[in-house]
Amino acid sequence: MQKAFLFAGQGAQVPGMACELTSPRVKELFEIADCVHPGLIDLMRGGTIEELSRTVHTQPCMFVADLAYAYAEEERSGAPDAVCGFSVGEIPALVYAGVFSVQDGLRIIEKRAALMEEACTETGGAMIAAVKLTPEQAVLAAQECGDAWAANFNAPQQTVIAVTAEKEAKLTQIIARMGGRAIKLRVSGAFHCPLLRNASEQFDAFLRDFEFRAPAIPVYANLTALPYGAGDEARATLSAQMRSCVRFTDTIAHMTAAGIDEFVEVGPGKVLTGLVAKCRPQA
Repeated sequence: MQKAFLFAGQGAQVPGMACELTSPRVKELFEIADCVHPGLIDLMRGGTIEELSRTVHTQPCMFVADLAYAYAEEERSGAPDAVCGFSVGEIPALVYAGVFSVQDGLRIIEKRAALMEEACTETGGAMIAAVKLTPEQAVLAAQECGDAWAANFNAPQQTVIAVTAEKEAKLTQIIARMGGRAIKLRVSGAFHCPLLRNASEQFDAFLRDFEFRAPAIPVYANLTALPYGAGDEARATLSAQMRSCVRFTDTIAHMTAAGIDEFVEVGPGKVLTGLVAKCRPQA
C-alpha cells in the first residue's frame, strides 16, 4: 500500500486551524512563521473568517496550517510516498518534499498572495462550482457565458468556473438551465484563469531568485497532473499554475496508476478526500 498527502487549498480556511497541534516540529514551524511573518500565528488563532478569507491572509495561513497538519500526520502514521497540493497547497507540498526551505516557502507564498490579491482587486470576479455537470458541460457553460473559464477540474460532476463579476449572474443561470447547481466559493476573486496572466508573469520573475531543488518524493503538479521536475522547468510549472486550470481528477488518476491507494488530507477539513472518493471510490 502506498500513501499520498493532499495539501488543502484556499477556501478550506477556518479560525484556529492547526493551533490545536502541539508537537515540537509544529512549534518550530510556528516560530519560523512568526519570524518571517510577524503576527501570522496570532491571525490563525484569533482571526475572523472574514479576515482569513482575504487572499493576502488566506494563503500564508493555509501554508502554515497545511505543513503543520502534514508534520502531525507523519508523526501519527508515517511519511507518504508522494504528495499533491491543491492550488495554494502546492507550495507547502513542495516545501514538505524538500524543494524549498520553510523560510523560502513563506516568502514565496506571501508574494503569490500579494500578487493575486492585487490582481483580484483590479479585476474582481468569482469562483463558481458547477455541481451535477460533467467537465464537458462546464466548459460549454463557460464558453456560452463568456468571460468565464473552467478553472478546477475537481471530480466527474464538479468543475469550478472562474468568472468576471459582470458575468457571475449569467453563469449561474446557465448552470441551472443545464441541470446543474451553482455554488459560489469562499475566495476573493477569479483564480486559475487568464485574468491572472500579468500576476503570473511577475511571480515567475520573483521565483528566479530561488533554487528549485529536486523533490525528495514525487510532487504532483496541478498544471500537468504529473510529478514536478527541478530547476527552470519547475519554476515555469509553479508560475503558470496561477493562471492555469487545476487538473485534480487527472492528478488522482495518475497517482492511482503509480500505485497510490491511500490518500490523507493535510489541512483543515475533508474537501480533497471527498473529491478523491468521487474520482476513485475504491481508494
